[in-house]
Amino acid sequence: MKNSLVRSILKVPTLFFVMCAGCSGAGPIPITAGGGSSASKPSSEIGQGGGGGGVIISIPPSIGGVGGASTGVGGTVAPPSTGGNCGLIAKKADRVPADVLLVQDASGSMTSSIDSECDCAGSLFGGGCGRGTCVDRWSTLKTAVAAAVTASSGIEWGLELFADPDDGDCAVASQPQVPIGPNSATAIQQELQSVRPGSNTPTAAAITAATAYLKTVADSNKKAILLSTDGEPNCGGGGGRRGRGGSDLDDLPNTLNAIQAAAAAGFPVYVVGIGPSVQNLDSMAQAGGTSNYYPATSPQQLNDALAQISKVVASCSFTGATPPPDPNLVYVYVDKQLVQKDPTNGWDFGSDNTTVVLHGSVCDAYMAGNSKLVEIVFGCPNVPPPQIIY
Repeated sequence: MKNSLVRSILKVPTLFFVMCAGCSGAGPIPITAGGGSSASKPSSEIGQGGGGGGVIISIPPSIGGVGGASTGVGGTVAPPSTGGNCGLIAKKADRVPADVLLVQDASGSMTSSIDSECDCAGSLFGGGCGRGTCVDRWSTLKTAVAAAVTASSGIEWGLELFADPDDGDCAVASQPQVPIGPNSATAIQQELQSVRPGSNTPTAAAITAATAYLKTVADSNKKAILLSTDGEPNCGGGGGRRGRGGSDLDDLPNTLNAIQAAAAAGFPVYVVGIGPSVQNLDSMAQAGGTSNYYPATSPQQLNDALAQISKVVASCSFTGATPPPDPNLVYVYVDKQLVQKDPTNGWDFGSDNTTVVLHGSVCDAYMAGNSKLVEIVFGCPNVPPPQIIY
């Protein structure tokens, strides 16, 4: 997951659970970078810095029993009075991913130019406009989606196409072409490469199928739908019904109902409108609980839209395999600043005490990229919260 465009927005720091074993005493304990007691630990137990933005943190062995005071940026700290080395193990913890199902329009108009109704394939939609200068929506989409799914380390993606490329102009498969999973980026790119747009736009049926599928995904991850489309829903009734003379029936009412049902089930619907002639997409976004659609009439706008949505839906939850020895002695730091335990505007445990969730303005700052580093410390009995001084 290396694409620099989205990675610059979605840079995800490494998170560490830090356990303080055998601690005692009354003095605050500084946490410093590198060296210290971590040097004696197996490398598999020490969190690695580098690409994830993490650091190795340790409590100097001079704290407690070894003798002497420890001096750092935070000042001189007296050793614990009751002796006993306050040892440390640093283990990497993972950000809990979000599950996002990309519900992608594969209708015939996706061969048109991204900035006009001129048809790059030279067929029905506004007449041909020259292959040499026309930037078509489908090619642009394939590039933008490849960037998004390979760069979003906090998201597990899936792909559902509408209509189903293997079955009729208004048909939607009951299962997505690519199920949600941690290693789905390559499969999504391959699926998009294999498809030539040419169907109608059964948006209502696609959202209904997406909602039913997400209900079967058994993990506890946050879930969302990303609807990407360039036109009005048709296939009236959501099942392929057509009007006299073969004309498509408007399907907006059924689409809005399907989107509202998805949001009510806990799956907000984010909407990207590709091309200049999209209509009613704000009403779809509002029905999905996401306020406004994201317009995309250029490759850059489409890249930016997918990147922004990826950032919004990513999780503020972090988890590690090791439960704290004492849940009442867990401290959370964001950019080395202690965050209060507060389920409204701070942090709290998630589904169990191996998961920490940021809330309110703390989560907002993290998701906006204003906060870079999150750390969790398992504290010591009779010792105040440590100072992080590296």
